Amino acid sequence: MFTPLIRLLAVGLAGAMACTVAGCSGGPAADSDGSVITIGFVGSLTGPLAASGKISLDGLKAGARYIESHHPGSTVEIVQRDTKGEPTAAVAATRSLAQEGVTALYYTTEAFAPVQDVLNQVRIPADTAGGIGPILDEVGDSKRYKYAFSTGAGTSGEASVVPLLEYAAGAGNRVAMLNDSSAFNTSQAELTTSIAADRFPQIELVSESFPATASDVTAQLNKLRDSGAPSAVVWAYGSSLVAVMSSLNRMGWNPQMSGVLGVGDPATAELIPPGMRETLAAGPMAKTFLAQHPGGSPTGIAAEFVELFLEVQGKSDFVALDTVGAVSFDWVLLVHQAAQKVKSGNPEKIKDQLVAGEPFEGANGTYTFGPDKRIGIEADQLAMFLPAQPCSQGACVPVREKTVR
Repeated sequence: MFTPLIRLLAVGLAGAMACTVAGCSGGPAADSDGSVITIGFVGSLTGPLAASGKISLDGLKAGARYIESHHPGSTVEIVQRDTKGEPTAAVAATRSLAQEGVTALYYTTEAFAPVQDVLNQVRIPADTAGGIGPILDEVGDSKRYKYAFSTGAGTSGEASVVPLLEYAAGAGNRVAMLNDSSAFNTSQAELTTSIAADRFPQIELVSESFPATASDVTAQLNKLRDSGAPSAVVWAYGSSLVAVMSSLNRMGWNPQMSGVLGVGDPATAELIPPGMRETLAAGPMAKTFLAQHPGGSPTGIAAEFVELFLEVQGKSDFVALDTVGAVSFDWVLLVHQAAQKVKSGNPEKIKDQLVAGEPFEGANGTYTFGPDKRIGIEADQLAMFLPAQPCSQGACVPVREKTVR
């Protein structure tokens, strides 16, 4: 027969075991009136994918500064877990942060898909940029993954593909497509094939892929060049994108190329072949970061993001890849806006408010989500930019019609 003390210990042990199995989303932030929120970062801060991970973390920090300066009395805490680029490490990190009572979570691309079943257990809304791409068909309240969101401006879904295809089609009806073997870029290539068949029936798509670890992709590019395609769509970022640009330089092939935002990374942009500097387009990027006139700079929330982000990073020059930081920055703003509306830091209530169909404002523009709509930025808020030309005062150079051959 249990004594009261033994009974209390047994109940406490059962609760601790339940947290270990399913994770716990209770804590100071969850019990607050919405003025205190905690955002957990899970992603690569060391290893080959660390560059974008650090930018995302700095975006969260900039978002916390924005909230605390614009909303006296509000507090945003950012807690981080480094996965070192290992997707499976994200699962343990998610459980750990859930037990600490975080309000919401943010993931780098490679870490997002592996944690979805755990997110369903701990019931915490989570955001990413391109990481939603491989699981997009299964995301939503009526589908398998109910807590996934993306504030990525043009990083996944139809809006991330159509502008690249439209640009490529401007050079001719045969379009080359190259992708590396990572989950994100494979899913983007598959989506491109599907969209091309449905919306661009005049296009003949010629495809090649290569291992994400490859340092030379000349063989694949030679096949695409031999197909006679005047343009190319490339799905690769990081070291694999560097391999593509280096191979193009060695070959001397200058297709009218469109690629991902990462082409604007200085380490990659400096490898753009001279013959492609006026025609290589990247993105899509939020129009809030595009110069609408020579010497133009961002305004509104986008301008404040640039200032705060550079402050966090301790630098003075803003580059195209820094707009990745706006993706995580906006997540902080959206979670805070939802928490203020429901007067609670409870993750479940915040998630329900996010999908209620109301607009949310961020540096990238206006977001609107729904029960099964988890990419909040529409295509009309996006455009392509020229990565060979540096951003000035936080605004990058948009692609103009005259650049299309």
